[in-house]
Amino acid sequence: MRHILILLITILASTAHSQTTDELVEICVDGLDDATYLKDFQVEHDAAQPGQEAPVARYSMVLKKDTQYRLSICTSESTSEKGIIQLYDKKGLVGTNYIEESDTFYEFFDIQIQSTGVYHIFISFKDGVSGAAVGVLSLVE
Repeated sequence: MRHILILLITILASTAHSQTTDELVEICVDGLDDATYLKDFQVEHDAAQPGQEAPVARYSMVLKKDTQYRLSICTSESTSEKGIIQLYDKKGLVGTNYIEESDTFYEFFDIQIQSTGVYHIFISFKDGVSGAAVGVLSLVE
């Protein structure tokens, strides 16, 4: 009986610190400051297999010309690497929270949209690790 109790306590302790994606949405939205929440993108990835590309979640959105948006990302504490959020248009990458050259992560980036159209939001994890994160699209006023 004692072994079962110890096992139960160990399981509960290990899960007590992992955050749900709903909790991550709340954390991200609370940190928006001068921006208005529009939409969230909840992601849970398995680790990339050796020799394979890192898993990437892809979402498409119509964004409006002359509008400033903020893309934020909140990564679960149980994920070993930070989340990367990128914004693409039909020509390529237009914004990201990760600067590869300096290995620097930002919690968000703001972008002024130059033309109305379909944009693609990609969310992944550095080095293709498994993990959970939430991306948030918001309007900067």
